[in-house]
Amino acid sequence: MGQYWLATIIMLATITERFQWVAEVEAVTVNKELPLYWAWSLQQEDTSAFLNISKKMLTDSLQEVPAFFSDVKEFTQQATVEEITGYYARNDPDSDELHCTAMYNGLYPNYTDGAEDYAARLEVEESIGKSFTLHSIGWILTPRTFGARLYLTEEQLILWNNEDTEVETPPQTNTKYQPSQVHHGNQINVIPQDPDILGNFRPTSGRGSRAHLTLGCAPGVSAVTTGLDLVEIINQESIADESISTYNVTNGWLRSYGSGQWVFYPRTQYLLHSEFLGYTSVTSQCAATCKSVGFIIFIIMLTNTFFG
Repeated sequence: MGQYWLATIIMLATITERFQWVAEVEAVTVNKELPLYWAWSLQQEDTSAFLNISKKMLTDSLQEVPAFFSDVKEFTQQATVEEITGYYARNDPDSDELHCTAMYNGLYPNYTDGAEDYAARLEVEESIGKSFTLHSIGWILTPRTFGARLYLTEEQLILWNNEDTEVETPPQTNTKYQPSQVHHGNQINVIPQDPDILGNFRPTSGRGSRAHLTLGCAPGVSAVTTGLDLVEIINQESIADESISTYNVTNGWLRSYGSGQWVFYPRTQYLLHSEFLGYTSVTSQCAATCKSVGFIIFIIMLTNTFFG
């Protein structure tokens, strides 16, 4: 019996090591398996702090603007401010941190068009694990989603590969600010809003305008819906006139574009620390684990046949 287990351990150690190596080589050279998506992922500290900032913004706005509270109360069917802020939940099985998706690949082997070409780009390879500062310039709230709007820098736009569905593509530049203007709040740097964005009720359009962070979704709604809601709001902003209801609130303005579409335009930006990474889905991770476990069980059974 001792010889049996010794033989089993030696064979498992040898073959499992070989199996893992082969799996890694196949993933790179044969299958070229890609992550589910590439994204700027916020640090855990920034995620927690920004969620609190966003919740306070929503709470304050609901308390300050009766029309806002009344509309949101109606389409969420929630009776209090506390119930409304708890209505939009985060249900992302792939990441605990907030993230902005730069490129969605899908699952192997049914990748989206251009996924493998994107991963092979030098600028993408050089950006993996690199730190980036994301600029949060506002929030949106709809019956389906609660999200933060981002303004991408030129460096970030190089990595951006999402459909914005916008015709106009104005030039976008890095947000300018002086170090002396930065002050700290809730672990996140806060700066004055860019002059081109301050009071502008169309702060983003064209390439990169869909960039966002999903802060929460209504029950049964997926996170991808936030981007779709933002695209619709951008379209509404492009055709809006002076008849749009606008309210002065703490640190900015709140606007209603009808059909439950509300946008908060703040006087400040929030600078969020992030890292550019690829994310593998929980489903594919479980599948890989099950495959490995099944392979080991097979080896044990095979060894038992030879030595039993």
